[in-house]
Amino acid sequence: MRSCLRVLKFVFCKFLYRVNIHNEEVLDKYQSYLICPNHSNVFDPVFVYPAKYDLDIYIMAKSELFGKFWFKWIMKHFNVFSIDREKADVRSMLKSLSVFKTNEKAKLLMFPEGKVVKTEEEAGNVYKKGAAFIASHLAKPIIPVYITRRPKFFHKVDVTYGEPFFVSEVSCENENKIEFLSKEIIRRIYDLR
Repeated sequence: MRSCLRVLKFVFCKFLYRVNIHNEEVLDKYQSYLICPNHSNVFDPVFVYPAKYDLDIYIMAKSELFGKFWFKWIMKHFNVFSIDREKADVRSMLKSLSVFKTNEKAKLLMFPEGKVVKTEEEAGNVYKKGAAFIASHLAKPIIPVYITRRPKFFHKVDVTYGEPFFVSEVSCENENKIEFLSKEIIRRIYDLR
């Protein structure tokens, strides 16, 4: 799978797009964390996937992607697990928590916007609460990432990693605080533009 990943990264990051990585060294500051990028392109996971950590990276993706058997098989080999975005998906939240409890070097890639954000009006204004909840519950740092919005084939894509930060511990009953922290994550991502 490692060689397959290298081929994928080459095709998408060197041939189809010209991906430039900025500040990637922040990934070495902690052993375990959440990677939280903005999301405007279906290829964003490939752009931001740090290949040197491929054995410890887990990715949360929308459940609709898991409909086809062959695709589900591929996803499983890349540590991708599903989340139902239409409801409070307790199973996926528990999976996220268990990833960190079973692997002290785990990194979780999740998109706090919760979907591909296509319009400029939505950019920076939509969010889901899962990243704030997980980071708060486990006291894990969040690494915000800004990826060039809506890039065209054969054009430059900048991937900028921000400084890791922690969110304060909050109970799941405190909806207002989780919402505040979720907005803060989005703000830090878009501040990297």
